Amino acid sequence: MRNKKILAFDIGGTKISSGLVEIKKDGYKIYDYQKIETPEGKDNVINKIIEIAINYERNGGFEKVGMAIAGQIDYVKDVVKNAPNIPGFKNVNLKKIIKEKIGKNVEIDNDVKCFALAENKYGKGKKYNDVVYLSIGTGIGGAIEINNKSYRGANNTAGEFGHMIIIAGGKKCSCGNDGCWEQYASGRAIEKMYYELSGKIKKAKDIAFDSEKNIGLDKKVIEQASFYLAVGLINIVNTINPEAIIIGGSIVKNKEILDLAVKEIKSKALLPAKKTKIEITNMEDEAFLVGAGML
Repeated sequence: MRNKKILAFDIGGTKISSGLVEIKKDGYKIYDYQKIETPEGKDNVINKIIEIAINYERNGGFEKVGMAIAGQIDYVKDVVKNAPNIPGFKNVNLKKIIKEKIGKNVEIDNDVKCFALAENKYGKGKKYNDVVYLSIGTGIGGAIEINNKSYRGANNTAGEFGHMIIIAGGKKCSCGNDGCWEQYASGRAIEKMYYELSGKIKKAKDIAFDSEKNIGLDKKVIEQASFYLAVGLINIVNTINPEAIIIGGSIVKNKEILDLAVKEIKSKALLPAKKTKIEITNMEDEAFLVGAGML
C-alpha cells in the first residue's frame, strides 16, 4: 500500500518542527512529531532539514514534503525571497535544494498561510468567511482570507502585518525598516524590552509566566507589549474589518497579554470594527504542520 504520509516542516526563527501528516476526509493525524532549535546560518538550517528528512525516510518513509517557513515566498518560483528572522534566507530556492537532495516532491509556502489553510478546514476559521490569521511568536506573521479564499496580493506578501510601521523612526527591524509592529509586540520584542530595562536575558515565555504572578518588571513588560499588540490589531480591524482574527503562536499561549490587548481594541477601534471576534487557535502549533501537509 502506498505511503500517503507527508513529511511536514514548520521552519521559524526559533524552532523547526516536523512530523508525518496524514490528511483524511474527516480530519488529520500527525505522527512522530519532533521539535528542535533553529540552527544559526542558512547552510546549517538547510543541512538540518535534509538530515531530518533522511531520518524520517529511514524510519518508515513518506510520500512528499510540505514546508511552512516564516518569510516572504515567491509563490510562482517557490523561492524564499526573505525570511527576516532566519538570517541568510534571501532569494533561496529551498524547494529545489531539498527536492534534489532527497528525491521527493516538495511544496513550500509562508508559515501563516499554511496555518490559515489548516484553520479554515479543521479549526475555528471554518466558522467565518472573512478572516485574518496571525502568528505571534519570534516575529509576527499574517494571512488574509476574503470570502473564504486566500488573498495573497500581487506578490504573495499580503498579510505581512508584522512589518506594518507603527512608530515612525522607531526600533530597527530585521527587514531593514524602522518601527515595525513585530519590534514591539513579538516574543523577540518582549525579550529585548526586558533586557533594556533589567540588563538581564530572559525568555519571553518566562517573562509572560512571571507576569501572571504579578512580578513587577515582568508585568510592566507584558503590559507594554499588550499595548503595542493592540495598536496593530486596531489597525487591522479598522482597515480590513474581518469577521474574526484568529491568533496562534507562542505569545498568545499567555492569556493575559491578549486579554489586555482586547480591552484596548474595544475602547479604541471604530464602532463597526469592534464586532470583530478575536480568537485563539484551538489547533495550536499543529496548524502549521497540517497546513504544510495540505499543500
